[in-house]
Amino acid sequence: MVKPREPDSLLSRVSRMPFSKAERRVVEFLLSIAEYDVASLTSAELAARTRTSRSTIDRLSKRLGFAGIKEMRRALLQESRAMHAPIAGTPRLEPAIIPSDGLGEIALKVFHSASVRALKFAEILSGRPELGQLVAALGEATNVQVFGAGASAVVALDMHQRLLRLGIPINFAEDHHNQIAFASLMAPGDLAIAISYSGRTRSTLQAAEVARRRGARIAAVLGGNGSPLEAIADIRIVTPPGVSLFGTDAVMTRILEMMFNEVLFHCLARQHPALLDNVARIEETLGGERATG
Repeated sequence: MVKPREPDSLLSRVSRMPFSKAERRVVEFLLSIAEYDVASLTSAELAARTRTSRSTIDRLSKRLGFAGIKEMRRALLQESRAMHAPIAGTPRLEPAIIPSDGLGEIALKVFHSASVRALKFAEILSGRPELGQLVAALGEATNVQVFGAGASAVVALDMHQRLLRLGIPINFAEDHHNQIAFASLMAPGDLAIAISYSGRTRSTLQAAEVARRRGARIAAVLGGNGSPLEAIADIRIVTPPGVSLFGTDAVMTRILEMMFNEVLFHCLARQHPALLDNVARIEETLGGERATG
Protein backbone atom coordinates (compact mmCIF):
# COMPACT_ATOMS: atom_id res chain seq x y z
CA MET A 1 0.00 0.00 0.00
CA VAL A 2 1.36 3.41 -0.98
CA LYS A 3 1.75 5.73 1.97
CA PRO A 4 -0.22 9.00 1.54
CA ARG A 5 2.00 11.88 0.63
CA GLU A 6 2.55 14.40 3.40
CA PRO A 7 1.00 17.79 2.62
CA ASP A 8 3.42 20.53 1.69
CA SER A 9 4.35 22.77 4.59
CA LEU A 10 4.06 26.52 4.22
CA LEU A 11 7.84 26.91 4.48
CA SER A 12 8.37 24.28 1.77
CA ARG A 13 6.05 26.12 -0.58
CA VAL A 14 7.72 29.45 0.17
CA SER A 15 11.16 28.01 -0.59
CA ARG A 16 10.07 26.83 -4.07
CA MET A 17 7.72 29.54 -5.33
CA PRO A 18 8.69 32.63 -7.34
CA PHE A 19 7.46 35.93 -5.91
CA SER A 20 7.13 39.49 -7.07
CA LYS A 21 9.22 42.10 -5.24
CA ALA A 22 6.24 43.15 -3.13
CA GLU A 23 5.33 39.55 -2.27
CA ARG A 24 8.96 38.84 -1.40
CA ARG A 25 8.95 41.71 1.10
CA VAL A 26 5.87 40.27 2.79
CA VAL A 27 7.32 36.74 2.95
CA GLU A 28 10.68 37.89 4.30
CA PHE A 29 8.99 40.08 6.90
CA LEU A 30 6.74 37.26 8.14
CA LEU A 31 9.70 34.89 8.46
CA SER A 32 11.80 37.45 10.36
CA ILE A 33 9.47 38.54 13.18
CA ALA A 34 8.70 36.91 16.52
CA GLU A 35 5.69 34.66 17.10
CA TYR A 36 3.88 37.21 19.24
CA ASP A 37 4.11 39.71 16.36
CA VAL A 38 2.76 37.15 13.88
CA ALA A 39 -0.14 36.28 16.18
CA SER A 40 -1.47 39.84 16.35
CA LEU A 41 -0.64 41.11 12.87
CA THR A 42 -3.56 42.37 10.79
CA SER A 43 -3.63 42.64 7.02
CA ALA A 44 -3.53 46.46 7.23
CA GLU A 45 -0.55 46.44 9.61
CA LEU A 46 1.32 43.94 7.45
CA ALA A 47 0.72 46.06 4.35
CA ALA A 48 1.97 49.20 6.12
CA ARG A 49 5.09 47.55 7.55
CA THR A 50 6.09 45.97 4.21
CA ARG A 51 5.16 48.96 2.00
CA THR A 52 2.68 46.85 0.05
CA SER A 53 -1.09 46.82 -0.42
CA ARG A 54 -3.77 44.70 1.18
CA SER A 55 -4.57 43.28 -2.26
CA THR A 56 -0.95 42.06 -2.51
CA ILE A 57 -1.30 40.27 0.84
CA ASP A 58 -4.65 38.74 -0.12
CA ARG A 59 -3.21 37.57 -3.45
CA LEU A 60 -0.15 36.10 -1.72
CA SER A 61 -2.34 34.25 0.81
CA LYS A 62 -4.35 32.65 -1.97
CA ARG A 63 -1.21 31.71 -3.96
CA LEU A 64 0.04 29.90 -0.87
CA GLY A 65 -3.25 28.03 -0.53
CA PHE A 66 -5.03 30.02 2.18
CA ALA A 67 -8.32 31.87 2.22
CA GLY A 68 -6.69 34.96 3.72
CA ILE A 69 -4.13 36.40 6.11
CA LYS A 70 -5.70 34.80 9.21
CA GLU A 71 -5.32 31.28 7.80
CA MET A 72 -1.77 31.96 6.55
CA ARG A 73 -0.81 33.44 9.92
CA ARG A 74 -2.24 30.41 11.75
CA ALA A 75 -0.27 27.98 9.56
CA LEU A 76 2.95 29.92 10.10
CA LEU A 77 2.46 29.87 13.87
CA GLN A 78 1.68 26.13 13.89
CA GLU A 79 4.81 25.29 11.90
CA SER A 80 6.98 27.55 14.03
CA ARG A 81 5.75 25.95 17.26
CA ALA A 82 6.12 22.45 15.80
CA MET A 83 9.78 23.20 15.06
CA HIS A 84 10.33 24.37 18.65
CA ALA A 85 9.26 21.01 20.11
CA PRO A 86 12.26 18.90 19.02
CA ILE A 87 14.68 21.77 19.62
CA ALA A 88 13.48 22.16 23.19
CA GLY A 89 14.36 18.51 23.86
CA THR A 90 17.85 18.50 22.43
CA PRO A 91 19.76 19.61 25.57
CA ARG A 92 18.96 16.21 27.08
CA LEU A 93 20.57 14.46 24.12
CA GLU A 94 24.28 13.82 23.59
CA PRO A 95 25.30 17.20 22.06
CA ALA A 96 28.20 15.86 20.00
CA ILE A 97 27.44 14.02 16.78
CA ILE A 98 27.66 10.27 17.42
CA PRO A 99 27.67 7.25 15.04
CA SER A 100 24.08 6.32 15.84
CA ASP A 101 22.66 9.73 14.85
CA GLY A 102 20.35 9.81 11.87
CA LEU A 103 20.59 12.46 9.18
CA GLY A 104 17.86 14.55 10.75
CA GLU A 105 19.52 14.37 14.17
CA ILE A 106 22.81 15.55 12.68
CA ALA A 107 21.08 18.52 11.04
CA LEU A 108 19.27 19.34 14.27
CA LYS A 109 22.46 19.24 16.34
CA VAL A 110 24.43 21.42 13.94
CA PHE A 111 21.71 24.07 13.67
CA HIS A 112 20.91 23.90 17.37
CA SER A 113 24.57 24.48 18.19
CA ALA A 114 24.63 27.47 15.83
CA SER A 115 21.46 28.98 17.29
CA VAL A 116 22.66 28.58 20.89
CA ARG A 117 25.97 30.24 20.06
CA ALA A 118 24.25 33.06 18.18
CA LEU A 119 22.00 33.83 21.14
CA LYS A 120 24.95 33.64 23.53
CA PHE A 121 26.88 36.05 21.32
CA ALA A 122 23.92 38.45 21.39
CA GLU A 123 23.84 38.27 25.19
CA ILE A 124 27.56 39.02 25.39
CA LEU A 125 27.26 41.98 23.01
CA SER A 126 24.26 43.30 24.99
CA GLY A 127 26.04 43.12 28.34
CA ARG A 128 29.43 44.54 27.40
CA PRO A 129 30.62 47.91 26.02
CA GLU A 130 32.64 46.65 23.02
CA LEU A 131 29.82 46.78 20.46
CA GLY A 132 29.06 50.38 21.34
CA GLN A 133 32.75 51.22 21.26
CA LEU A 134 33.17 49.75 17.79
CA VAL A 135 30.04 51.45 16.43
CA ALA A 136 31.28 54.78 17.80
CA ALA A 137 34.77 54.21 16.38
CA LEU A 138 33.34 53.44 12.93
CA GLY A 139 31.25 56.59 13.03
CA GLU A 140 34.23 58.75 14.00
CA ALA A 141 37.04 57.21 11.91
CA THR A 142 38.57 59.18 9.07
CA ASN A 143 39.58 55.96 7.34
CA VAL A 144 38.78 52.28 8.07
CA GLN A 145 40.92 49.36 6.92
CA VAL A 146 39.87 45.73 7.35
CA PHE A 147 42.47 42.96 7.59
CA GLY A 148 41.92 39.21 7.28
CA ALA A 149 43.45 36.17 5.63
CA GLY A 150 42.18 32.75 4.51
CA ALA A 151 38.59 32.10 5.60
CA SER A 152 38.63 35.30 7.66
CA ALA A 153 39.15 37.21 4.41
CA VAL A 154 35.61 36.17 3.45
CA VAL A 155 34.28 37.79 6.64
CA ALA A 156 36.45 40.86 6.04
CA LEU A 157 35.15 41.21 2.47
CA ASP A 158 31.56 40.89 3.69
CA MET A 159 32.15 43.58 6.33
CA HIS A 160 33.67 45.83 3.67
CA GLN A 161 30.73 45.36 1.32
CA ARG A 162 28.10 45.86 4.03
CA LEU A 163 29.59 49.01 5.56
CA LEU A 164 30.63 50.51 2.22
CA ARG A 165 26.94 50.70 1.28
CA LEU A 166 26.38 52.94 4.30
CA GLY A 167 29.05 55.31 3.04
CA ILE A 168 31.61 54.34 5.70
CA PRO A 169 35.12 55.16 4.34
CA ILE A 170 36.25 51.52 4.46
CA ASN A 171 38.79 49.53 2.43
CA PHE A 172 39.77 45.88 2.16
CA ALA A 173 42.44 44.25 0.00
CA GLU A 174 42.62 40.46 -0.31
CA ASP A 175 46.35 40.50 -1.07
CA HIS A 176 48.51 40.45 2.08
CA HIS A 177 51.06 42.88 0.67
CA ASN A 178 48.34 45.39 -0.16
CA GLN A 179 46.98 45.06 3.39
CA ILE A 180 50.43 45.96 4.71
CA ALA A 181 50.60 48.87 2.24
CA PHE A 182 47.25 50.21 3.43
CA ALA A 183 48.31 49.75 7.07
CA SER A 184 51.51 51.72 6.37
CA LEU A 185 49.44 54.68 5.18
CA MET A 186 47.18 54.83 8.25
CA ALA A 187 47.27 57.71 10.72
CA PRO A 188 45.83 58.79 14.08
CA GLY A 189 42.05 59.03 13.72
CA ASP A 190 41.94 55.92 11.53
CA LEU A 191 40.51 52.54 12.55
CA ALA A 192 41.89 49.11 11.65
CA ILE A 193 39.63 46.06 12.07
CA ALA A 194 41.58 42.79 12.14
CA ILE A 195 39.59 39.55 11.79
CA SER A 196 41.23 36.27 12.82
CA TYR A 197 39.81 33.04 14.24
CA SER A 198 43.00 32.22 16.15
CA GLY A 199 44.30 35.75 16.65
CA ARG A 200 47.67 34.41 15.56
CA THR A 201 47.48 34.59 11.75
CA ARG A 202 50.85 36.07 10.88
CA SER A 203 49.81 38.32 7.99
CA THR A 204 46.80 39.74 9.84
CA LEU A 205 48.79 40.32 13.01
CA GLN A 206 51.53 42.03 11.02
CA ALA A 207 49.06 44.40 9.33
CA ALA A 208 47.51 45.26 12.71
CA GLU A 209 50.92 45.91 14.26
CA VAL A 210 51.90 48.23 11.39
CA ALA A 211 48.59 50.13 11.71
CA ARG A 212 49.10 50.46 15.47
CA ARG A 213 52.60 51.88 15.01
CA ARG A 214 51.09 54.44 12.63
CA GLY A 215 48.75 55.61 15.42
CA ALA A 216 45.54 53.95 14.22
CA ARG A 217 43.05 52.48 16.64
CA ILE A 218 42.81 48.67 16.47
CA ALA A 219 39.65 46.55 16.74
CA ALA A 220 39.89 42.76 16.63
CA VAL A 221 37.16 40.21 15.84
CA LEU A 222 38.36 36.90 17.29
CA GLY A 223 37.37 33.29 17.82
CA GLY A 224 38.86 33.07 21.32
CA ASN A 225 40.86 34.76 24.06
CA GLY A 226 44.57 34.89 24.83
CA SER A 227 46.04 35.70 21.41
CA PRO A 228 48.70 38.23 20.35
CA LEU A 229 46.11 40.07 18.26
CA GLU A 230 43.81 40.42 21.25
CA ALA A 231 46.74 41.82 23.27
CA ILE A 232 47.33 44.76 20.91
CA ALA A 233 43.68 45.56 20.20
CA ASP A 234 41.87 48.54 21.71
CA ILE A 235 38.44 46.98 21.06
CA ARG A 236 38.00 43.21 21.28
CA ILE A 237 34.99 41.33 19.91
CA VAL A 238 35.27 37.64 20.88
CA THR A 239 32.77 35.04 19.67
CA PRO A 240 31.62 32.55 22.32
CA PRO A 241 32.69 28.89 22.28
CA GLY A 242 30.08 26.26 21.51
CA VAL A 243 29.46 22.54 21.64
CA SER A 244 32.41 20.81 19.99
CA LEU A 245 31.24 19.28 16.71
CA PHE A 246 34.14 17.84 14.74
CA GLY A 247 35.35 20.24 12.06
CA THR A 248 32.64 22.84 12.62
CA ASP A 249 33.97 25.27 15.24
CA ALA A 250 35.78 27.53 12.78
CA VAL A 251 32.82 27.40 10.38
CA MET A 252 30.38 28.33 13.16
CA THR A 253 32.62 31.22 14.12
CA ARG A 254 32.63 32.54 10.55
CA ILE A 255 28.82 32.42 10.54
CA LEU A 256 28.65 34.35 13.81
CA GLU A 257 31.10 36.92 12.46
CA MET A 258 29.03 37.39 9.29
CA MET A 259 25.96 37.92 11.48
CA PHE A 260 27.98 40.41 13.51
CA ASN A 261 28.63 42.36 10.30
CA GLU A 262 24.86 42.66 9.91
CA VAL A 263 24.59 43.85 13.52
CA LEU A 264 27.15 46.58 12.81
CA PHE A 265 25.26 47.63 9.68
CA HIS A 266 21.97 48.10 11.54
CA CYS A 267 23.56 49.72 14.60
CA LEU A 268 25.25 52.31 12.41
CA ALA A 269 22.06 52.91 10.41
CA ARG A 270 20.10 53.36 13.66
CA GLN A 271 22.55 55.88 15.09
CA HIS A 272 23.07 57.71 11.78
CA PRO A 273 19.79 57.50 9.80
CA ALA A 274 21.24 59.64 7.00
CA LEU A 275 23.50 56.71 6.10
CA LEU A 276 20.46 54.87 4.77
CA ASP A 277 20.25 57.46 2.00
CA ASN A 278 23.63 56.17 0.82
CA VAL A 279 22.29 52.61 0.80
CA ALA A 280 19.24 53.66 -1.24
CA ARG A 281 21.37 55.58 -3.72
CA ILE A 282 23.80 52.69 -4.21
CA GLU A 283 21.00 50.14 -4.55
CA GLU A 284 19.25 52.33 -7.11
CA THR A 285 22.44 52.58 -9.16
CA LEU A 286 23.19 48.88 -8.88
CA GLY A 287 19.61 48.06 -9.79
CA GLY A 288 20.03 49.97 -13.02
CA GLU A 289 23.30 48.19 -13.73
CA ARG A 290 21.69 44.77 -13.17
CA ALA A 291 18.78 45.65 -15.47
CA THR A 292 21.13 46.53 -18.34
CA GLY A 293 23.65 43.74 -17.72
